Amino acid sequence: MRWFKGVFHSLYAKLALALSIVLIGVGLLYMLFSLVMLDRLDQKVQQQLNRNLAAGLVQDQRIVHEGVIDHEAMKHTFMQYMVINPAIEIYYLDLEGKILSYSADPGVVKRNSVSLDAIHAFLDGKPMFPLLGDDPRSHERQKPFSVTPIPDADHAQGYLYVVLQGEEYAAAYQLQSQRYLIVLGGAALAGSLLLGLLAGLFIFNRLTRRLNSLQQRVTTFAESDFHTADLFHENPSMQGDEIDRLDAQIGQMSRHIARQWSRLKHNDQARRQMFASISHDLRTPLASIQGYLETVMLKQQQLDDEQLDHYLGIALKQTHRLQKQIEQLFEYARLEANERRLQAEDFSILELVYDVVNKFSIRAQQQEIKLSVEEGAENLHVIADIGLVESLLDNLIDNALQHTPPAGEIRINVAGGGKQVVVSVSDSGPGIPKSQRSRVFDHFFRADNTSRSDDHAGLGLAIVKKIIEMHRQQIRIGTPTGGGAAFLFTLQPGGVT
Repeated sequence: MRWFKGVFHSLYAKLALALSIVLIGVGLLYMLFSLVMLDRLDQKVQQQLNRNLAAGLVQDQRIVHEGVIDHEAMKHTFMQYMVINPAIEIYYLDLEGKILSYSADPGVVKRNSVSLDAIHAFLDGKPMFPLLGDDPRSHERQKPFSVTPIPDADHAQGYLYVVLQGEEYAAAYQLQSQRYLIVLGGAALAGSLLLGLLAGLFIFNRLTRRLNSLQQRVTTFAESDFHTADLFHENPSMQGDEIDRLDAQIGQMSRHIARQWSRLKHNDQARRQMFASISHDLRTPLASIQGYLETVMLKQQQLDDEQLDHYLGIALKQTHRLQKQIEQLFEYARLEANERRLQAEDFSILELVYDVVNKFSIRAQQQEIKLSVEEGAENLHVIADIGLVESLLDNLIDNALQHTPPAGEIRINVAGGGKQVVVSVSDSGPGIPKSQRSRVFDHFFRADNTSRSDDHAGLGLAIVKKIIEMHRQQIRIGTPTGGGAAFLFTLQPGGVT
């Protein structure tokens, strides 16, 4: 039973069932149409062959003698033809269409008169057969007929109205037509249904076979943890039928899913590493602060003023380090979550560079590092978020100070680069190995060099990368002529002063 339900849940079975229903419906409609057309053809042939039957009866049976209707001969004709030819029914009508006498058993005639419209159409010329007239035995039914005026057309006193398909004929015809419908129609229906079904099943098999293959590949792709995207065909032009285009679109989607899934796994792994780095980076200054404060608390009576200032100074320095790390962490989290909206404006990038350089000048002097803006820097305007660009420069200069040894130099330059403004921050430090350049913008990544100070959290360049992406600009790593490292980023130009 479960297998049976499974079969009829498949697309192939549903298509086969739909085709069977359509073929049966078409076959039944065809049989009904054939039966109606066959009856119509029989009426036409009957009326065409017997169009002069009424006139022949008047002449052969001598119903009219010397222009006078012989009612006895008419009555004899009625009785005779009830036995000889029960397929026809004969009626004598007056000029108004009222039935005066007929060749039928008493009580079977339900009409008192028949319409003269069809009779006049029959007598006026060549009617389009079949021409149907009223059936005296029914209030609704019409049948083919033959009619003639009597005694003649010039001195008509009434009409001899002959119904060509009487009740006995109709009963026999219905019985035979039912047998014909059952035998021939049933055989034709069964044959056409079988042939159409086999042809349809073959076509559906050809169609669903590709769908089944596609479904199996999708299942395999899902079971492979969304890695085997090469199961699907590449079709960039989207040529072929709907199934080919569906295959190509699913292929594109699967490759996109595979890339996204790989990225999610990478991000998940990076997030785990981030949490580990956060706990380590925050634990170090906290432990240092706690250790020195505990020392001060325990030995405050034994420490002189110089030692006390030394311990408290170290604790204060560690709080500054902790504050900086927390601020960077929150800034990166806001950028990562897209909570910071871009507020672009037109401003002088060189003025902003000088402001940031002044902010770091004291620290640079303390580290014996020369921090300067190159003389060739251009006073250009850019369209950007001034707050984010300031943060970007803060992090780049801070990163340069972290990696530049004493007596080193950090230079900032602004230049017009065609449709873009290029800002560079270069230092004379040890530089960045080529093997690590692809990872320097990852969060919590630390380059391997001896010049790095311990308060470097590894988030500065990740923040820089996020800010550049928000501005839809680019950043790259260069190598100055005298060594060291250089970061060059672009901004959209604004008005030039």
